[in-house]
Amino acid sequence: MANDDLLRPTLSDTQRVPALYNTTGFFLSAFFAGPMGAIVYGGANSHRLGRLGKDASTLALILAAAYYVPYVLYQHGWLQRLMTLAGGNETRNYELFLRALGLLTFGAVYLMHRHFFRAAGVAGSKGIPGWIPGIAALVSGVLATAVFVQWLLHH
Repeated sequence: MANDDLLRPTLSDTQRVPALYNTTGFFLSAFFAGPMGAIVYGGANSHRLGRLGKDASTLALILAAAYYVPYVLYQHGWLQRLMTLAGGNETRNYELFLRALGLLTFGAVYLMHRHFFRAAGVAGSKGIPGWIPGIAALVSGVLATAVFVQWLLHH
């Protein structure tokens, strides 16, 4: 008996495990679109799970924290010092910093849904292609990053 077989009794025979959008698209959305991209893609998975109403406040809190951290660092001057050490274009450095925060946001949302990803894996689901949430995450994330970076640069 394989270890995965030990988890099968916890899955319902009458209710299929919902197919989630694949984690590769989720990761790429978080990397290229920052925190907003991770939240949009994670929200799409919450919707697939029927938990969007339950997860919305947590997703909003994660997103607020992801943008609050660079704001606080900027207010204290630490972010500017970090960007000076990195050298190069200041705008590009801020965008890269937000990409890193996007990956942290991905991690937080993934941990929130880890049980569902595990159940889907045990049930043999490979994940469904997430073109629609991926494009929505990319567009909204790139716009949010651009607006936030411009706001930081002018305040």
